[in-house]
Amino acid sequence: MKKFYALALSLTLLAGCAQLPTQVNIKSGPELVAPEAVDFSYYVPTGPSDGQTQQEIVSGFLAAGTGPQNDYSVAREFLTAEFAQRWNPAGEVLIRDGAPGFTATGDSSLLVDVRVGAVVDEHGRYQENLEPEQATLRFTLQRENGQWRIASAPNLTVVTSPVFSVVFKPFQVYFYNNTQNSLVSDVRWFPSRASTGTKLVNALLAGPSSHLAQGVTTTIPDGTKLTIDAVNVVNGVAQVDFDSTALEADALERRLMLTQLRATLMQLVGVNDVQVSINNSPQEIVPANLQTASVGGAAFYLRSTGIYRVTGTNDTVIRGTAGFINPDSVTAFDVTEDGDWIAYATSAGISVVNNTGLSGRTALVSRRQNFSSMFFDSYGYLWVIPSAGIEPIEIISKSGERKYLFDNSVGTRGKVRISPAGALIASTEVGEPSRIRTYSISRDLAGWPIKLGQGGEVNTSIGDVISFSWQSADTLRVLEATSSGLNSISDYPITGPRSQLSIPPITGSEIYTGTAGLSTYLIAENGEVWVLTGSAWRRVVADALLLATND
Repeated sequence: MKKFYALALSLTLLAGCAQLPTQVNIKSGPELVAPEAVDFSYYVPTGPSDGQTQQEIVSGFLAAGTGPQNDYSVAREFLTAEFAQRWNPAGEVLIRDGAPGFTATGDSSLLVDVRVGAVVDEHGRYQENLEPEQATLRFTLQRENGQWRIASAPNLTVVTSPVFSVVFKPFQVYFYNNTQNSLVSDVRWFPSRASTGTKLVNALLAGPSSHLAQGVTTTIPDGTKLTIDAVNVVNGVAQVDFDSTALEADALERRLMLTQLRATLMQLVGVNDVQVSINNSPQEIVPANLQTASVGGAAFYLRSTGIYRVTGTNDTVIRGTAGFINPDSVTAFDVTEDGDWIAYATSAGISVVNNTGLSGRTALVSRRQNFSSMFFDSYGYLWVIPSAGIEPIEIISKSGERKYLFDNSVGTRGKVRISPAGALIASTEVGEPSRIRTYSISRDLAGWPIKLGQGGEVNTSIGDVISFSWQSADTLRVLEATSSGLNSISDYPITGPRSQLSIPPITGSEIYTGTAGLSTYLIAENGEVWVLTGSAWRRVVADALLLATND
């Protein structure tokens, strides 16, 4: 598909124009920031020189997209004085695949053809193209003080994938799950600049990414804007001034609003607190005591003597599990994080154990056997995912009440995993070995899942998916089979580029996210359980039969 960008895009990066990484101390451009703030740049592009041709000017301008410091001041040197004030580099970012092509279309205009592999919009949302798309950028030039300068260009920049991974960083914008008892992150991509706080707040005001829309909410009233397009940081305090629309929030909503802002802005270096004002009137608000949902935790595995909890390199048996579970008959199981509820499947169906008393009380809750996944969510509801996509997903409460959901699957479901705060599920389908689909979860006030909405897609690039887990609310950790027969583990943000982890020392069949998302447990085909901490793998169990079915 070919797209034509005229006066609405910008940039590309020419190889060889980047210099060594550096840090500079320069005041920012149009966006207001604290006087002591600094821009963190990674490349220092070269400005124009006398006598350059039109193509050289355009090439230099595109190459200067590697330097976001001081609001792309070097790139603006290639523009006419008038257009330099109007050009908006934050409108869009194109991540190009291959070299650009130049075509003169008159005495003072050029077309630049770019193969686009991914796009980042003005709010930092990353969208990858399965197949690179062709984009055409139009530039017009005119002479100024005897030198060619660009008089019109698209409002965006273009970089290569390697440069993107250096210049742009992932940041989290925080929303709430439907019951507003946990924060949910939505990853965005921006250059590390003094004005990143402004970008993050505007991204928060613009709302969640489409793949999260049904599963999250915000307490900032719709239509709220910054009174000036700036978030200033003074003595470590990010100062956010909203317009009068924010007055629509009641006292509780303002507390939750401040909590969203604190979670979003305090990830920035040098920001220790947030002050909210409305039309320059400071608001006395106490933030709500809410945190992001924990990721992973202990891993649970089954062996002949019961169900064990693994934390780091230590394992302990879950009380009573040796007495009421026959490990040889169990085909799948899951455990709530506190160990109080256990679900397990046998040839008779699915049973749930209330393990809070002195002896476990067991109830058969489903006679289903043909399921692909079974797990508890963060609300304590048990999900049973039928293998056939035409059959509804079964949700069972601890009291035995049940409801049904459809995810519009058309084939045979593969593995399904649920995100930490219960806002998303991710699933594979048999016959699509390198694709993981996500669905946002709408819940009622009691936390019951009531609807699934189409989310995003993660297309793995190394090989077929063997297993995956949620590394965070917006990132999947994926175990893949390579063409050489080995395993690979990578982190795939729902919206963002892949990052590679240490290769497992053994062929695995399942992975599980460990405490605080820092570790990964892997169960091997021979029953060994290995843990990845940092870049080092260690074996912690030699004879596991099964790993718990969810994070």
